[in-house]
Amino acid sequence: MKEYRFVDHWYIKAPIEVVYNHVADPRTYATWWPSYDSVRVLKDVPYPHVGGQVELIVKSPFGYRLRLEVETAEADPPTYLKTISRGQLAGTGIWKFSQEGDMTHAEWTWIVRSDHPVLNRLEWIAKPIFALSHVLASGKGHRGLKQLLETSQEAVPAS
Repeated sequence: MKEYRFVDHWYIKAPIEVVYNHVADPRTYATWWPSYDSVRVLKDVPYPHVGGQVELIVKSPFGYRLRLEVETAEADPPTYLKTISRGQLAGTGIWKFSQEGDMTHAEWTWIVRSDHPVLNRLEWIAKPIFALSHVLASGKGHRGLKQLLETSQEAVPAS
C-alpha cells in the first residue's frame, strides 16, 4: 500500500516534561488514548526507553484492528522522540515537543504504510478510510491527554 504521511499538532496546557513522559511511555496509553486496545511490553528498558519495544493493538473507528510492534529508536527528552513500527503498520513516528508559554506543542509526524492484507487488497477504497481513521484516532489521543493532564495535579509544576 502507498505510504502515508500524517502531521498532527497537539496543544496541551502542561509542562513539556509531563507531556513528553506520557507520549514516550506507551505503558501509559491505556489511561488516556482510547484507540489502543492493548499495550504489551516486549522489551522494557529504563528511561528514556531507547531500545524499548511494545506490541500495540490499535482499534479503528471503522471496526478493524491493526497489530504493530513499536520500538523507541531515538530520544532527546523532553524535545524529541523517534519510533519505528513494524507489523500491519510499518514506518516511522517522529514527535517534536516545544514549550510555548504554559502550553506544550507536540508535533507528531507519522510516516507509515499498511501491511494489512485486507486493507492492501482494497486500497482504492481503504486509502480515504485509513486517513480518516488516523485523524479520528489522533484526535482521541489528543483529547485524552489534554483531559488527563489539564485536569490533574500531575501537570502542576512543583513549587
